[in-house]
Amino acid sequence: MEATTLFTLSFLFLFFTTNYGVYASRGISILDKEPPAVLDLNGNELQKGEYYYLLPSIALPFLYTAAIIPGIYRPGTTWLQLEIEVFTYGIKGLPVTFSPTNLNEDASIHVSTYLNIKYSNELPPVFGESPVWKVLEGFEPFVTLGGAEEDRSSWFKIEKASEIDNRTYKLVSSFGRDVGISNRVYGTKRLALADEALSFSFLPAKDGLNFKMKHLK
Repeated sequence: MEATTLFTLSFLFLFFTTNYGVYASRGISILDKEPPAVLDLNGNELQKGEYYYLLPSIALPFLYTAAIIPGIYRPGTTWLQLEIEVFTYGIKGLPVTFSPTNLNEDASIHVSTYLNIKYSNELPPVFGESPVWKVLEGFEPFVTLGGAEEDRSSWFKIEKASEIDNRTYKLVSSFGRDVGISNRVYGTKRLALADEALSFSFLPAKDGLNFKMKHLK
């Protein structure tokens, strides 16, 4: 009896320590359930490879909308930062896709999962930049294009931004900081790592592949 009990305890110890190491390396405890799926504005789960608009949650006057668009950082550079612009008509920006860095993930996008954010490959390259989002490190790290899918600077996680609204989220960089807003001169805003997170919601994009460069003008 004592030998059987000792064997059982030894087996359980080996199982838990071995598997805990595997799960911990992915940032998941064996006691955790699978993270919930991210929901779009329609209440459906976000899907890999599908196109979505990221709608920033900003208080604006009636009939105004905010959209995330690429913009030149400053003349004479090739950096494309992601700016937040305010429009008096319904521009939603450009749609993006989400691709988990773990290729074994299922078709749905889950919270707390590292992923790449990417514009369409049919978006003409500007100054040779790739359509993958990344964080450009520096005194004030900001979000730009030109990333690489295997580079940690291009990894983001979607996390819940509210315990009440289950369709509002925030982005967290692989550096552990939230994506928020950096106010620039002349009242412009850009996406940057900030102390206060910017909330988003996700709207499925129709005909996302048909967006051309004219939408940036």
